[in-house]
Amino acid sequence: MTETPANTPLLHCGVVAVIGTPNAGKSTLVNALVGQKVAIVSSKKQTTRARLLGIALAKTDTAATQIILADTPGIFDPQRRLDRAMVSAAWEGAHEADAIVLVVDARKKRHDDLEPILTTLAGRRERRILVLNKVDTTAKEPLLVLAQDLTAKVPFEEVFFVSA
Repeated sequence: MTETPANTPLLHCGVVAVIGTPNAGKSTLVNALVGQKVAIVSSKKQTTRARLLGIALAKTDTAATQIILADTPGIFDPQRRLDRAMVSAAWEGAHEADAIVLVVDARKKRHDDLEPILTTLAGRRERRILVLNKVDTTAKEPLLVLAQDLTAKVPFEEVFFVSA
C-alpha cells in the first residue's frame, strides 16, 4: 500500500450531468462553471445535439476537486428519430453521473414540459440538484413557489438560484 505524504492535497473527482428542457441555459451554466466556452450557446433550440464534457477545477490547501460536467441535449417530447436520439443521449449522460443537475428556466410561466423529467428523476438514486436559471428577470415570490413545487415532486438535495 502506497502512503501519501501529509502535505499532499486530497483529490476528489465526480461526474455531474446537466439536464433540462431546451433553452433552459444548460450550456451557458456549464461554460460559466468551467470558466471557458466548451459548449455552443444559441437561442435556437437543440443547439446541443450530443453530450459535451467540460471540467471544472477547484483547489484549496487540503483538497483538489475535479468536476466533470456533462452538458446534455434538451429533454422534450420527441417526434422524430433524430429527436429521440438527442433525448436518449441526454438520459445516457445522466446514467453515468454521480449527480444530476436539473436546470429550469425560471422565466417560463408554465412548466408542464418538466413533468416527464421530474417523474424520471424521482426514481433516480444519484444526488439531485435543482438550478433555477434566469432569475434576474423574475420576481422573487414566483421563484420561491416554483422551487417549492419542484422540490415537492423530487427530493432535490440542493436548490440554487442563478442567472447564467
